[in-house]
Amino acid sequence: MENKIGEKIYEVRNRRNLTQEDLAEKIGSVASYISNIERKNKCPSLSLLRKIVKELDTSYDYLLMDDFEMDKQLEIKYKDMFKEVQKLDTKTQEEFFYVAERLIKSFRSIESNN
Repeated sequence: MENKIGEKIYEVRNRRNLTQEDLAEKIGSVASYISNIERKNKCPSLSLLRKIVKELDTSYDYLLMDDFEMDKQLEIKYKDMFKEVQKLDTKTQEEFFYVAERLIKSFRSIESNN
């Protein structure tokens, strides 16, 4: 599973309007090390991670939660949705899937144009 910690640090740092230099100074590091973390070339030590969490006013959970947890939440949501679709009559189910397929194709088209 891909490590997203650098990506999340980057997102939070930008939301806080901090440069890599600003964050590095506040946590006693250097901007190039922050850059390496954000580009997934390095992983912060636990002591540095503690400082980053404090300075960015975020949580360990947010920075460390991986895609597995997100995938699991989506899986639960999709299963619940599918149970609701199964309660529909056959004709309505067919209409639902027809519309869903068209929406997916439309979103793919939008994504490929961006």
